[in-house]
Amino acid sequence: MPKTVQKTLTFPLAGVSRWAGYRRQERPYAAPWAMNVIGVDPLEDRARGGSRDGLAKVHATDFGTTITGIHPVTSIDSDGDRNEDMVVIADGIIYYLRSSTVSTLAGELQTEAGDAILTESGNRIVFNTTVSSTNPGGDTDAFNMAERGGKLYLADSVLKVYDPNTGIVEPVLGTTDAPIPTACPLVAVYRDRIVLGGVDHQWYCSRQSDPNDWDFVYKKDDLGRAVAGQCSEAGRIGEQIKTFIPHRDAYLAFASRNSLWLLRGDPISGSLDLVSEEIGFLSPTAWAKDPEGTIAFLSNDGVYLWRAGSGEHPVRFSDERVPALLKNVAYSTNTISMVYDARYKAFQLFITPATGVGTHWWLDVENKAMWPFQLPANYQPLAVSRRDNPTDGLSYVVFGCKDGYLRRFKSTQTTDDGTAIASHVLIGPVRIAGDDMADAFLAELHGITGASSANVTWRVVMGDTAEAAVDAAVADIVLVLAGSPAISVAATGTWVAGRNYVVRPRSRGAWMVVWLESAGAWAYEAVAIKAQQLGRLR
Repeated sequence: MPKTVQKTLTFPLAGVSRWAGYRRQERPYAAPWAMNVIGVDPLEDRARGGSRDGLAKVHATDFGTTITGIHPVTSIDSDGDRNEDMVVIADGIIYYLRSSTVSTLAGELQTEAGDAILTESGNRIVFNTTVSSTNPGGDTDAFNMAERGGKLYLADSVLKVYDPNTGIVEPVLGTTDAPIPTACPLVAVYRDRIVLGGVDHQWYCSRQSDPNDWDFVYKKDDLGRAVAGQCSEAGRIGEQIKTFIPHRDAYLAFASRNSLWLLRGDPISGSLDLVSEEIGFLSPTAWAKDPEGTIAFLSNDGVYLWRAGSGEHPVRFSDERVPALLKNVAYSTNTISMVYDARYKAFQLFITPATGVGTHWWLDVENKAMWPFQLPANYQPLAVSRRDNPTDGLSYVVFGCKDGYLRRFKSTQTTDDGTAIASHVLIGPVRIAGDDMADAFLAELHGITGASSANVTWRVVMGDTAEAAVDAAVADIVLVLAGSPAISVAATGTWVAGRNYVVRPRSRGAWMVVWLESAGAWAYEAVAIKAQQLGRLR
């Protein structure tokens, strides 16, 4: 009687791996390729794997042609109430979302009843309510914004400030002798100073607690004065600054595309240290920070993690999973954004091309996993942020899409705002032959999915080697995602929710890959296989 081999295949919680050898399989297992799946299922939030959450609109408002900024701002109104607004910039117009109400700025002073307030001469009191259509001078159209004292500072052609209580957007005024630097695409708040930069290699800080004082003249013993500097060693000219990253009052990081600097303490009395003269940030929005201060960022050679305050060097993250896929991403033709997802304790990396559909990434730091996902062409993100959820206290990710709407991932959403989600995952490669000199065939296949899962299409791809099986399966996923039929499938069928009948594919090969696909929300439980050994591989 032929010798049999039985195995139960677990979900690849380590995400996609395109680095290790084809045969190398260590726990937690990785997948040769996947799309629109993650390690947490959408049905019960269990770490068993399944399709990702779908997209839902945050609000029914179409904000316009191009969304160029999203940022939360907290303020106290005249009644003493604390308000949490979400500011949206689209086509140069500022909107604010309070609770479930979207409003535009009035453009003139009005009473609570909406009547215009007139001057003694009977004229309306009109003020500016717009900004530039895109961030002038920046590498991205998205605006840099920073919150201070219940107001939002915007890096426009001149520094502007938005007050949610008055609805007024106005330039920040310096003085004739000490004008504010202009055309700076970067703005941050650090130690109660407004920080500007990005137009060249220099950075500029206002006086502490005074955004209107930009007098850089040295004054002995005045530790709160305005100050300017650059990121370079003595006697050298530094690179153009691309990113500011403040963390509480502890440090302020500066990054160019090829260098990284860290300011500890105050800009006047603190220390500025070189972290790396090779690693930098690809664009002003190509980074995100978790609540503990861990920074994830996209550099020229992939994604890094950095505990900036610890004194440690940035650590490569994507290099151990997909080293070739995130090197030299074209920042000039893609909108690159990152954000931290509190629900999943993960980072999301969005790479949106000027046209077409981009491949985005879910970064599961705990499992060192990377999961690629795609969104419909009109839903590609242009700007991202987070918004507090009053129900559970956790923030959720909000992104402005190409079609002008705000959307978010939602666990109860089984489609991308009405568009079916095509999810795929490859499990394997699995050697079913007894050794490298033997052949075998897949005798039995048994699948178990979550009790509430949508139907799952299973496919088996065979190969004489692990590489042959993987390459054929990956190529087939690419074909199917492009709308073409698969060409290397040895057997296929459909699994319904729960435990399914055993099938007998009788597919021959020394190695195999199981390919699962679904257009609905599903969760993985197990796949069991039984293989029978044949003679020597010829």
